[in-house]
Amino acid sequence: LGGNETAVAMDHYSFCRVLGPEEGNKQLRRHWESWVTEDILRELKDSGAVNSLRVPVGDFMFQPYGPYVGCTDGALDYLDQLLDWAHSYGFSVLLDVHTQKDSQNGFDNSGQTMGFSWTSGLSTYPRDLTTFQHWPIRSANWMGEFDPAAINYTTIKYDNIQHSLDVIGSLLERYAGHPAVLGVEPVNEPWELTPLDLLKQFYWDAYLMVKEKAP
Repeated sequence: LGGNETAVAMDHYSFCRVLGPEEGNKQLRRHWESWVTEDILRELKDSGAVNSLRVPVGDFMFQPYGPYVGCTDGALDYLDQLLDWAHSYGFSVLLDVHTQKDSQNGFDNSGQTMGFSWTSGLSTYPRDLTTFQHWPIRSANWMGEFDPAAINYTTIKYDNIQHSLDVIGSLLERYAGHPAVLGVEPVNEPWELTPLDLLKQFYWDAYLMVKEKAP
């Protein structure tokens, strides 16, 4: 993006933070217009090999926060269009909540990369190459503050968990009756150190919401 180590977008979160709501939204709308088109769904239908789609969605699409506010405006309109196309071509759709506030796994696919370090000083060739370290030092703060030294969570972020359940509620309110929607994946790939008791409770609470509003 023409920035440096202090102004580089690593993920969706920093993309919106670096570009800001107006330019970020402009670029995202340009992307949404061309990334998934009706022609693609028509080709999938004609192939005869596909009958169901898994569509990743951001929690911020339903409950915007931080730099996502304004930056992701209009995202649900494109999702509406995709679901209508899917229905017209006979596809069922699994809606996958792919991001969580403060990241459920530390990876960029959670919306926000958590735990990386610039290592440009270690690069001798090519000269001035900008590199970083991520996988060995990642963390995930969706359900709490993670202490990498103790390898456990020192505090629990109940507000984040409630935010995620509110997202499920908003998603169900909008799409429970859509004929293409097959189901909901409440969270994508929570990392292996997520507090298991809290994760199980989250899944159970989300399940009960789906059962009540979209039996």
